[in-house]
Amino acid sequence: MSWFLAFLLGVSVVRGPFYGLVEHGPFGPETWGGPTLAGAWAVHALVAVPVIAVLPFVLGGIGRLHAAAIRRAYGSAVAWWVLPATIVLTVGGLLFFVAWTRQL
Repeated sequence: MSWFLAFLLGVSVVRGPFYGLVEHGPFGPETWGGPTLAGAWAVHALVAVPVIAVLPFVLGGIGRLHAAAIRRAYGSAVAWWVLPATIVLTVGGLLFFVAWTRQL
C-alpha cells in the first residue's frame, strides 16, 4: 500500500501542477476541466495540490501502524485496534488499487 501511495504521490507531483507540460491533448469534454487546456490544467492542479500535501502524512501513519503490527507479531503489548486497523487498511488499499487500475 505504501509503495502504491508513494507512486501516486510522484504522479500527483508530475501531472498535477504541471499537467499542461506533460499532457499535450487532445482535451475533450471527458477531460477533467476540459475541453480547454487551461481548464484541464486548473482542475488537475486543484486536485493534486491537496493530495501532495496529505499523502506524506498518510504514509507516515501507515509506517507507524506497520511498526505497531510488527511489535504485536513479536509479542509486545500494543493497542487493541492495531490488528483491526491493519486489516481495514489492507482491504481498503486493495480495493483502491483495483479501482485505480480499472480507470486507466
